[in-house]
Amino acid sequence: MTEPTPNATQAVRLAIEFLTPYVAADTEEKRAEAAEYIAQRLSGSDALDPIHVIRGQLYLGELLLLSLAKANGAEPEEYRDWAGEWLRTNSPRLPE
Repeated sequence: MTEPTPNATQAVRLAIEFLTPYVAADTEEKRAEAAEYIAQRLSGSDALDPIHVIRGQLYLGELLLLSLAKANGAEPEEYRDWAGEWLRTNSPRLPE
């Protein structure tokens, strides 16, 4: 049986649960362990619905981008435009 549908706060906490050990990993072995933990949470009888995990990652990404916009001096009414520009600018810079 899967867990109930999380609300936005629960989804963000789930995203943080997954991201925290991955970001803290300072070796490929620790990253693999973090990825294995995530894989275990997404499989089995108590598996999380992947759409809720994705939703949480999107919410968290949005919060982080809006915080980055604020930290870079954007005004509240500019946060979303700033975040969109940041995504457009940085996407081509990512390594293949």
